[in-house]
Amino acid sequence: MHNNSKPSPQEDLYARIHCVVQAKQHLEKEIQAISASGEVAASSCWIVRYLAKGRKSVYWYYKLQASAAIFPTKIDGKSSRYKHLGKAGSKAYLKAVEQIFLRAKIEALDRSIETLNQGLKDLIQETSKYNKDE
Repeated sequence: MHNNSKPSPQEDLYARIHCVVQAKQHLEKEIQAISASGEVAASSCWIVRYLAKGRKSVYWYYKLQASAAIFPTKIDGKSSRYKHLGKAGSKAYLKAVEQIFLRAKIEALDRSIETLNQGLKDLIQETSKYNKDE
């Protein structure tokens, strides 16, 4: 008696390939949805806290800082490496935190996609042993 419920090694391989492809497509759709949901911070940006001295006291302020001049300025239309965010909790500050959060989510999804790509490459390479038999 032959047990038809267990897939052949080749069928199992193709089923695993299909699952990896589906997982990759799902993550790519997640990235598209995140990108469409709001502005994403450039990979070269981070939030920096700095101390500003006023007449009577000192204040903590925040700025978005980039490794290159990417932020438009009000003067001469030149770009700056810094974007003033103001105090913690300000609208600009919260927006910058959200943008960096979205970037971090996309970067994590990208790393997962790279892992899936490597797995897919390995699985496709594994198919060659079955193609030789045919």
